[in-house]
Amino acid sequence: MHSILSPCADELMTPNNILNMAMLNGLDILAITDHNSTKQLKVFSQLQDSYDFIIIPGVEVSVQEGFDVLCYFRNFQDALAFDSFLAPNLSGEWGNYTKENQIITDIYDLTFDYVDTPLTKTSILYSDLVKEIRKYDGILIPAHINRPSCTPLNSYKLNEIEFDALEIAPYGREQFIDAHPEVKNYIIFHNSDAHSLLTMSEKYFSIELKEKSIEGFFNYVRGE
Repeated sequence: MHSILSPCADELMTPNNILNMAMLNGLDILAITDHNSTKQLKVFSQLQDSYDFIIIPGVEVSVQEGFDVLCYFRNFQDALAFDSFLAPNLSGEWGNYTKENQIITDIYDLTFDYVDTPLTKTSILYSDLVKEIRKYDGILIPAHINRPSCTPLNSYKLNEIEFDALEIAPYGREQFIDAHPEVKNYIIFHNSDAHSLLTMSEKYFSIELKEKSIEGFFNYVRGE
């Protein structure tokens, strides 16, 4: 899901609001994946011990080929370090947004800073993203591949690229899978992709982990 750092996220998507809504929804695990920046994750790392669910640090990278990739890390330190690779490669335009739509908060949800460069796109090639994520032993999941405007299927066949799993948006997923039976060969996630508190889902989709931890999630994705 996306915090207030993502330009397209609702202004109420502050760290404390997200975590409290996740608690109310009874979630066991959630991933924070802002667009093309990990700068808000420091606050989530500071707040995580107050909650009884797992927070996976991540980011949603918009690659040069025109699709989005969910990248997950084993710890917050790696995710925060990865921003040094993202920041020089930001290449988007503001469009309807300004830096006031890219807010970094403190642990009290007060505005601490802004990201001055548009977080709407990067110049990173998918192959280069794979190489960089593997340096951190991270996971790559092409996002909402059933959305025609931003699917890797516009550029590649699935067997031509390296990834760990696929994410399919809930709407129209059955029809997409029927039309693309090859996706059944991979682990498939159905995430909320929440940009607002009201779109944060309850336990509609679940997976069984051997242990409730980031390591347990990584082992599930990699079949270990």
